[in-house]
Amino acid sequence: MSTQSKKGRSLNSSYQAGTILKEYWERAKRHQAEGRPVAWVSGNVPIELFWAMGIFPVYPENYSAVLASAQRAQEFCEEAEQKGFSYDLCSYSRINLGIILGKGINDPGLPFGGLPRPDILVTTRIPCLIQVKWWEAVREFFHCPMFVVDATMVDLPIREDQRQHYLGQMRELIPYMEKSVGVRFREDDFLQALKLSDEAAALWLELLDVRAAVPSPVGSREMCGNVFPLVSMLGSPTPIPFFRNLLDEAKECVKEKKGAVENEKIRLGWDNIPMWFNLKFFSDVEDHNVIFTYETYLRYVWGGRMDLRDPWTAFADKHLDVWLNYSINQRIRTLLSDIPKFKLDGFVFHQNHSCKRFAMGQKDAAVAIREKLGVPSLFINSDMADPRAFSEAQCRIQTDTFIEMLEAKKS
Repeated sequence: MSTQSKKGRSLNSSYQAGTILKEYWERAKRHQAEGRPVAWVSGNVPIELFWAMGIFPVYPENYSAVLASAQRAQEFCEEAEQKGFSYDLCSYSRINLGIILGKGINDPGLPFGGLPRPDILVTTRIPCLIQVKWWEAVREFFHCPMFVVDATMVDLPIREDQRQHYLGQMRELIPYMEKSVGVRFREDDFLQALKLSDEAAALWLELLDVRAAVPSPVGSREMCGNVFPLVSMLGSPTPIPFFRNLLDEAKECVKEKKGAVENEKIRLGWDNIPMWFNLKFFSDVEDHNVIFTYETYLRYVWGGRMDLRDPWTAFADKHLDVWLNYSINQRIRTLLSDIPKFKLDGFVFHQNHSCKRFAMGQKDAAVAIREKLGVPSLFINSDMADPRAFSEAQCRIQTDTFIEMLEAKKS
């Protein structure tokens, strides 16, 4: 497999992603400098609440991914390990704790000038097995209030008792944030945030659907770079023009039958968080006329739709209806439905050392899609941020062999 990086991007609009990322982190620092509250939050928090209440939501997980993309994850992981945190912990948490316990969050050598200090910590049990303990360690360092949103795992459709349990958590969280950081909840602001969130999610999901076209207009590497506003900014206006431009450009590519890969022959899907330190993996395969055009991480972790005729019910369902909250049977049903839609020839399961909850059930899913759809799978052992868990030589051999097998099957 070639180690040559992909030249450029398929969609010119994708180049705006880096500007949005930079402006987000700079805005977070300004927000705090102006005396307004900052929350450190984890994936799948009820993000619209923060934007509606004037609390800037900062994602240390994203910051860890940024450092991994910049090839700097290992130094901070090792710093945390030297302070007694296990290598077996999530690499996002080790990077963050390595920053805090090392030179600190204001180290001028950090991207975007570092992280703003948290005024409040909010996490949820939905996506992560260790997030609560990670946040407890952060709380001990910064001595700030902390709230954990509880939620149940689901099979679809979501049951009323599950929905009401989640909404009960919101009835506790809102006054807790009001009291802790001196803000006010106003339902009109919240409903406007939901409207902005749903508009952005609609554009994003349509963009993912457009990628089912043959040839596909944009591959996984580029889309992984475009997802950030969906993670952190739903409820604010920023994602909407960005996603609209991406969608319009992708539709034009489909109309012109212009694919991200010039001579597309093999189509693949991806499960779990990408290897942020090695996103070139996705574009390396394109040298073989292969494209990744479907990802569970991009489709089912962020940005669900909401029926705003019943906003509170829709809000709860959106935050419960995520891949990391699905039972294994629900994950399998979803894959069996989606793989034919995207005309996938094979599927790659990332056995992510850090995100074990995401990796649960992958073997069962592989068996199901092989037996029901005749779609074979490849398993890659690695990590989303820590490069020490990755063997490039082994991955290259496995991937080349898998592609050769898929080519022979189609010939």
